[in-house]
Amino acid sequence: MADRAADRSGDQLAVDGVWNDDPVERYFACITTCSLDDGECITICTEQLRESH
Repeated sequence: MADRAADRSGDQLAVDGVWNDDPVERYFACITTCSLDDGECITICTEQLRESH
């Protein structure tokens, strides 16, 4: 599995040290940092995905 790190402030995703600009990948990276009980966090990730399209 790839080594992934989400940077919400920069809205980017690093996969194996390479910056990825794919909005869907950023969304999944974002939601994996959220607690399942944190609806606000998931909402923020969803809004970021919507804004990217």
